[in-house]
Amino acid sequence: MLKRNFIAFAAGTLLFAASALETFAAQIGDSAAPLRIAEWIKGDAVNLDDAKGQKIVVVEFWATWCGPCKASIPHLTELAHKFADRGVVFVGVSAEDAAKVRPFVDKMGAKMDYTVAIDKDRQTSAGYMQAYGQKGIPCAFIVDREGRVAWVGHPMGDLEKELEKLAATPAAAESPADKKRREAQRQLREFTELVAQGGNSAKLDALAAQLTALDQELGGIEPGRKLDLTEVRRTVRFQSLINDYRRAVAAGKSAAELTKLEQEAAPLAPKGFKFEDYRGNFSLQRTWQDYYRAVTGKGDAAQIESLTHRLEAIESSDVDAQTQIAWTLLTDEGIKTRNLKLALKFAQAAYAASDKKDTDVIDTYCRALFDNGQAGEAIRLLHQAIADSSNAEKKAGLQISLEQYEAPVK
Repeated sequence: MLKRNFIAFAAGTLLFAASALETFAAQIGDSAAPLRIAEWIKGDAVNLDDAKGQKIVVVEFWATWCGPCKASIPHLTELAHKFADRGVVFVGVSAEDAAKVRPFVDKMGAKMDYTVAIDKDRQTSAGYMQAYGQKGIPCAFIVDREGRVAWVGHPMGDLEKELEKLAATPAAAESPADKKRREAQRQLREFTELVAQGGNSAKLDALAAQLTALDQELGGIEPGRKLDLTEVRRTVRFQSLINDYRRAVAAGKSAAELTKLEQEAAPLAPKGFKFEDYRGNFSLQRTWQDYYRAVTGKGDAAQIESLTHRLEAIESSDVDAQTQIAWTLLTDEGIKTRNLKLALKFAQAAYAASDKKDTDVIDTYCRALFDNGQAGEAIRLLHQAIADSSNAEKKAGLQISLEQYEAPVK
């Protein structure tokens, strides 16, 4: 069982690299992190504290460049309509710029008929996607009426079935203990924000004393778990330094400046955290966003060429990100200049870094091979993957791809 990140639900601000996330993973049943939103693009603002006891909230992470996300949007709208009178609210959260998301949402119109929001510095993603070890989008979370994460998965999966079960349970009156626990969680969020801001030490000490007493009285602000405020302070301080580090990487600071920040943050880093992984993964994410904007109509040939070279040079350990990038390059209809060799580069890197058992990685790699004229290798790998897989649904998906690739050569 993975160790849970106790303060993910409270701080909602952790942005660890993939290696660190394996150590700090939340669990189903934990209190949901707050929604940290920079801007509400469509629909009414949603506050989980206000929803507690009354509403079920579906929090879905997506992006305009993500093909599978686009395919799931009409389904989410259908579910939003179906469960609206049963107290279920849908929120689609994107980490992209509002200038990119708003025209997309406007174009979708009634097909995207639920609340849409822009993540604030990826804080919401940190409290959900990263805290729960989810790397691929679209990804949906159900927050039940008690404010707990009850389910996580692909929105086209068992989301509807889980909502049927949860929505059938009527809202219960909030007990005095639950009310006190909710207030304690609010105070814990206030504590973490003060730590992040370098707040007044006297106020922090007073809050710490209150939280410690409440934790003992309630048997855990998070039931069954002892509050460790020393760990909270360490983690929030580390996150503050990581934010500085991220800005330094984005600004192209020198190796000496990055090393200085690394040395300051290293004593606070969680076990397994590697700055080189974080730097590569962050650079990949940022450069890919620039590249995607360029190839979907907002960049000239020189800019696209420059960004292509930058993407080719990045060393990243993020298998899921590389797989998603490759699939987008291969299938996204909005891309006007499709670089199949670049898609193969990312698909091949993801396949090499994976355990070679993930069917999404294999399917993407085989698609990249096929589109680059290597049908024989794609067919060989698919036959092997189908033989090795024990999951009937995934085997069926691979079989569809295999039949498509074999048809031209028969």
